[in-house]
Amino acid sequence: MDTLFGAVLTQLPDLEKNLIVSWLQVQGLVVKECTQKTWKDHPDSIRLFSKPTPEIIKELLDWSIEPILCGNFTNEEKENYKNMGASLLWEKPYTEIHTLPYKTLPMSKLTWVVYTKNQLLDKHLSVFLKSMGQTVFAEGSLDFLVKRIQTGPCHFLILDWDVLDPKTVVPELSKLKSEKQFLSIGIKDFMKEHLYRDLKTGIGTISEVLVSFSDFWNVLLHSFPMSEESKEQETWKETSKSVSKLSFTFQEKQIPIAMQLTETTVLKKKLAHPQIQNLLDLFHWFL
Repeated sequence: MDTLFGAVLTQLPDLEKNLIVSWLQVQGLVVKECTQKTWKDHPDSIRLFSKPTPEIIKELLDWSIEPILCGNFTNEEKENYKNMGASLLWEKPYTEIHTLPYKTLPMSKLTWVVYTKNQLLDKHLSVFLKSMGQTVFAEGSLDFLVKRIQTGPCHFLILDWDVLDPKTVVPELSKLKSEKQFLSIGIKDFMKEHLYRDLKTGIGTISEVLVSFSDFWNVLLHSFPMSEESKEQETWKETSKSVSKLSFTFQEKQIPIAMQLTETTVLKKKLAHPQIQNLLDLFHWFL
């Protein structure tokens, strides 16, 4: 199981920032507060930056260090950081520090292959799927994509049909589809010109599911945890128990004038998959 991130970028007040540091330290992580000039002096630690900039994001990602944004960022700042490659955002109240996840889910046996010709989208998808415990490969060319499917496992394939050439991609993947079993999610703008022409090329025979980009992240995030529909667990688990309690009668809603012992049922609800939900929450800014 991997650490979810290697750096924390925050603009929180000191007390809240220190709470984040303490929470990560309690989980057994080494946290060092750094600047853009000193972060390389602290290998094997989670670097914390209290004065983040887009340049820090880029430099960290160039060194394959995944950052997470924590705290109060404006919409403009969040958009800038997202466009620089930041994928993780935690912006809950400090009283919910226990919901800040620090590791990915255990690895599953499923493999995803991504081919969108969009490096930023590929990167965000890779981080999301890895956080869910999935194995993922993002390919940059059709030749590498075909070889990946031919030689390795591929359970799910994500394609962006709005930027791919169906006349080239469909024939190649149709042959593979007859040889290997895999499922495909396709991104497609249904309002785009020449939709019927594109559908006629057979993209629907490759991608069993076609969704617009505006719906894509919403569909993907709500599809985890993955399970058969008939076996799908409820989001909330409910428990109940009988208890004895005192019931009061008040005069003018303030002065108690009578009481009695009564039997009642207490209902409790809790998330069935809190760890998964906490991870999914990190990607809600893509919606």
